[in-house]
Amino acid sequence: MEQPYSAIWNSYGIKPKHIETMGRVQKISTDKGTFALKRIPAARGMDFLFNMQKFYQAGYHRFVPVYPALDGRYGILQGSYIYYLMPWVENGSQVMQEVERKMFREAARLHLVSAVDVPVSKNERVEQYERIENIWKMQEDHLEIFLELSEKETYMSPFQLLFCLYYTEILQAFSYAKEKLKEWKEATEDEKKERTVQVHGQLDPAHFLVDRNGGGYFINLEQSRRGTPIHDLVPYFARALDAFPEGSAAAGELFTYYTEFFPLKKGEKLLFQSYMAYPGAIYETIADYFSGQKKQNECHYTKKLQKNYWQMKNIEYFVTSLKEESSE
Repeated sequence: MEQPYSAIWNSYGIKPKHIETMGRVQKISTDKGTFALKRIPAARGMDFLFNMQKFYQAGYHRFVPVYPALDGRYGILQGSYIYYLMPWVENGSQVMQEVERKMFREAARLHLVSAVDVPVSKNERVEQYERIENIWKMQEDHLEIFLELSEKETYMSPFQLLFCLYYTEILQAFSYAKEKLKEWKEATEDEKKERTVQVHGQLDPAHFLVDRNGGGYFINLEQSRRGTPIHDLVPYFARALDAFPEGSAAAGELFTYYTEFFPLKKGEKLLFQSYMAYPGAIYETIADYFSGQKKQNECHYTKKLQKNYWQMKNIEYFVTSLKEESSE
């Protein structure tokens, strides 16, 4: 196993004593310390290294640094991958809630120091609005067709029965998402600029370390790119709320904590609420079931539909609480 990586180790001047492989990461113990050697597809590698430079230029340093090789390069190209070296940081003993709070504090800091307004025309906003609205309207039409097919059955399958029970609530979620999307268009149609930030791209406690001194650091910035703040927020909260219904209060507190350090503008918050409320996950499950393109497993699809419904209800509670707390 050592032979394929020996050239890379030599590029950094390290001689491994012990190596532990964890997926795409090697934990390397040497006389000079313990390091993490990571690899990334070459197609994305240059963007990653460029983004690291942009973090430093913006004055953001709360991530595990990348070490240069002996010749000054920050990445070593070998085959179809770029390899880069970082210090190995042991995760401290922190409860998950505290890790999430520290992570969102750092995400807010990252968004704050990298924020830049970019020009956007009224036509671009209208095109975005119409494109999304048309997609959602088409999906609503599909659901109506699926409902009619189910109601024609003499005996509905368990999935069809559950879908029919959920149908009205799914339409309500679509309606709320479209309402917030329209409010976003009306609130921003005269704005000539849009705020962009450097988003993390994979916001997750698994990509954030808290050391023994309580300091927090991002460890995976390979998906980082320019975007709006909600490109980090929507995927995170959608995953966090994909669970058995339990109130979603913790998610609301975490969002409020983030906005204490990086307040969202009115348009950003409306679009966040719209994208969160959009019941895309449950629609995809229903469409897959009725498409017949995949071999149907009734039990699998019924469980998945139930899980999607729980997520939708968690999100409903979450976005409604944001609406009530909003002072804008």
